[in-house]
Amino acid sequence: MQSLAEFMAESFNSNVPLTWDVSGVSRAVASFTVDSVKTTVAFERRGSSGPWHVTFEVAKGDSTEAVRSAFAIFNGVFQAVGEFIEVREPETLVFATKRDELVNIYQTYLRKWSARIEELGYRLEGPIRVDPYTEFMLTRVRPSGWTG
Repeated sequence: MQSLAEFMAESFNSNVPLTWDVSGVSRAVASFTVDSVKTTVAFERRGSSGPWHVTFEVAKGDSTEAVRSAFAIFNGVFQAVGEFIEVREPETLVFATKRDELVNIYQTYLRKWSARIEELGYRLEGPIRVDPYTEFMLTRVRPSGWTG
């Protein structure tokens, strides 16, 4: 049975205006603000041909505001992920966390966005336990530029 939080996460939809900094070859950053809570989503390639890793940070500030805006913040994070894989077409994008709470949140949002992920030509793998992390990977299954 689905929890109320999972139901809300899967039902709540929002779009945020993203500001991108794509000046780096192996790094791209999307920023957005929801209810005065600034969030940055970083995409970083570690090594010249390795997978891209996605991380996000919520600016320090009013924690009550951040909690109230949590669903919109996670929607913004995954909106950035969708735009990133659509434009950059990485072979692999990795979500990794040491926190069990984030594992459940990632799982819920990746399930919610699964149709869009597949539409963009990616397959979800995970959760994969690589101590001390749990990882989810989006792996491209269609060639770059494929339109079929």
